[in-house]
Amino acid sequence: MSYLARRDGRYSYRRRFPADVAALIGRNEYRKALGTADRSEALRLSHAVSVEFDRICDAAVAANADPVPQSAEPETVEAQARTATEVLDNLNAMVRGFTLNITERMQSSGWQSELEWRRASLEAHARGTLVLPGLDIHPVEARAMLRALDDTLAGNPPRFDAPAPGGAPAPAAAAVPSDTVTEAAFQTVLEDYYEGVGPSRVSKLKSLARRVLAWPSTPAEQLERVMQYCAERLEAGGKATSVHGDAAALITVLRRVPGWQSIALPRTGATARAVRSGGGMNVNQRDSIPLERMLNLHAEMKRQVPVHHSTVVLLARYGLRPGELLQEGPEALGYRVDILGNQELVFKAALSGGKNAAARRDVPVHADDAGMFREVLAGLDLAKEATPVQRDRRIRQRVRNVSRVFNRLLGEGEGLSLYSQRHTCADLLRAVGATAEEVGGVLGHTAAGAKATSIYGGSQPLDRPRELLEKVRAFIPS
Repeated sequence: MSYLARRDGRYSYRRRFPADVAALIGRNEYRKALGTADRSEALRLSHAVSVEFDRICDAAVAANADPVPQSAEPETVEAQARTATEVLDNLNAMVRGFTLNITERMQSSGWQSELEWRRASLEAHARGTLVLPGLDIHPVEARAMLRALDDTLAGNPPRFDAPAPGGAPAPAAAAVPSDTVTEAAFQTVLEDYYEGVGPSRVSKLKSLARRVLAWPSTPAEQLERVMQYCAERLEAGGKATSVHGDAAALITVLRRVPGWQSIALPRTGATARAVRSGGGMNVNQRDSIPLERMLNLHAEMKRQVPVHHSTVVLLARYGLRPGELLQEGPEALGYRVDILGNQELVFKAALSGGKNAAARRDVPVHADDAGMFREVLAGLDLAKEATPVQRDRRIRQRVRNVSRVFNRLLGEGEGLSLYSQRHTCADLLRAVGATAEEVGGVLGHTAAGAKATSIYGGSQPLDRPRELLEKVRAFIPS
């Protein structure tokens, strides 16, 4: 059995833990995103993940059978002393988050058996007999959560206090805000987000989250950290566009945390204004390349570097992001049948991951462009056993190679780039009568208030986008 699951075209490894292991580690299922839309690649990766799954199971059983010795090496004692304050400082937030979680779970079926294995896991942690990477809980935290579990089952209000060092009772702590979220909850949100985006974006978000965010936290606290990070980047000479990109990426993920949908970059203050100025929403940063000039660039590209000519023409005709086209292999071009039974040749944009949910769409392809698409898609040229890192490196190399030649022909100092062809396509779509929603659907943007209906794909007819793109294509000969 491969234990593969597919969501939004990408694969992940999902496997239930044996009952005895689940009772020890406190969760029923192991899940890991594989970062690929190719089934053969997913199958290859699943073998390595299966080894890791078996290692976790073996370690859990071994840890339960062999209690941790009472004596410890000096390095271990010192590490525990360094984290003691942190354990106590975070105790109330952890207990509150745990209490809210089990209270919510008690509304679902089968909660009794779930709480039984949670109790067994906490008891193992409290005894110090379960030590797994990323899963270990300090014995003090485990005992506090066990007490919270008993209080909740008995209908008693939770006690948010912590034992002070030396056994003296701790002073009453202030109530933790109801919107406090733990790191474990945020990691779940991150894993869900990672399944819908490309490997380079995953890598960036992991780095940013590790560097900027801290848990447990409220939305206000995290927003303060994001703005502090932005201020430090700007003070160090970082470009406003780059800083805005980092901030927007963090805010996008934080908004996916339940109850945090309203979090947003502030509009006032020097830092906020500087960051917003890098959002690329002003006219100069969104300029399109004048049509005549763009066609001259295509002609020069065909004359000087013909290997990249098909790429730049397709980007202009279909308004694709450079990475959307150059990250895909031959499987991204194929036929689909709509709800009315019509067969359509399409490019499956963002098949291997995209910027957002709207990026994943079916773009109708003119029959005369099929050859150019096959030529460009064959250029990915990756071995089946290539790792996600190798794939990401190859995609970046392809985008960089085309951009370097195009930008050289374009010249400097005007704020235009290979990506600007996408803006030219948007202007041409408007010129041939496309509505704002239709432009967004073709380009892979989410229309405000209509996320689901803004995504071309599924089984709806593509007559309208095909008609619009054919009109745009008439302006861009090859």
